[in-house]
Amino acid sequence: MLEVAIFSYNRPVYLKNCVDSVLRNLPGVPIRIYDDNSDDPDMRAYLATLGPMVVPSGESGVGRHGGLYANMAAAYASCRADYLLMLQDDVQITRAVGPADLQDIAAIFAGDTRAAFLSVLFMRGRTMARYRRQLTAQPERGVYDMPADAAPQHLPRRQAYFDISLWHVDRLRRANWAVAASEVDNIIRARQLFSTMPTMKNPFVFFCLEVPFYRNRGQTLAARIARRVSGPHPKTFHDMSPAQAAAFWARDMAQWPVAEDWLTPRDPRVRRPFVYKDVKARWWLNLIYLAERLFRK
Repeated sequence: MLEVAIFSYNRPVYLKNCVDSVLRNLPGVPIRIYDDNSDDPDMRAYLATLGPMVVPSGESGVGRHGGLYANMAAAYASCRADYLLMLQDDVQITRAVGPADLQDIAAIFAGDTRAAFLSVLFMRGRTMARYRRQLTAQPERGVYDMPADAAPQHLPRRQAYFDISLWHVDRLRRANWAVAASEVDNIIRARQLFSTMPTMKNPFVFFCLEVPFYRNRGQTLAARIARRVSGPHPKTFHDMSPAQAAAFWARDMAQWPVAEDWLTPRDPRVRRPFVYKDVKARWWLNLIYLAERLFRK
């Protein structure tokens, strides 16, 4: 019923955290890992331990960094399940996912036959003002989504597609969906073919925090400094306990699924609202990062 595709490049501790979280919380679900020709020795050693989960680069048609969308296209083409969960190595499954979740997913898609993508991500605290302005809680559907009578001027900003999302494979194929070469292009295409992409009431995926930042296969000065400052350990989350997950499921939808409210970082020192690039975790690193961006332009 469900397959998982994970896309990775040169971040072995993050990939291991992602894979382990899937094995813990989605046991028995097939996992395929599309690595973008990593050259880090630790990464290559870890990939060697994963056996048939790793898709050889020749199968995706890509042997270079920057091939995310070609790898996504390969994962989509080879999927044999009803649903395909697209993940990247810097995210994790944050709680156990069971039959009730799959029933919810099926009901959400059944309730909107033009929906092809579903967000399974917790919402970011930093962007909640936008979410609350654009989306409404819809308990009858079990989602947060654009209202049906949304003003036309809001439509260009609507949720239509995320690289990290759950795909309804049959609907995509019947619409002749093809993965484009950028997230923006995929958003445009999704708007043309499908209805809005809702966020499920009870999401189960989120980003790791203060993650090493790469650009064009390398790291900027700010990124290299940030890596030393942040240390080698990824900023990950504890899985929700059964009691926490039960409270999350039972809540009124007026309590939105904001990551800062529901997830517990393993490192209590991480900044709040959460920060996702290590170069933005400290004001002085962010200044170096911004100065480098200006210089490169």
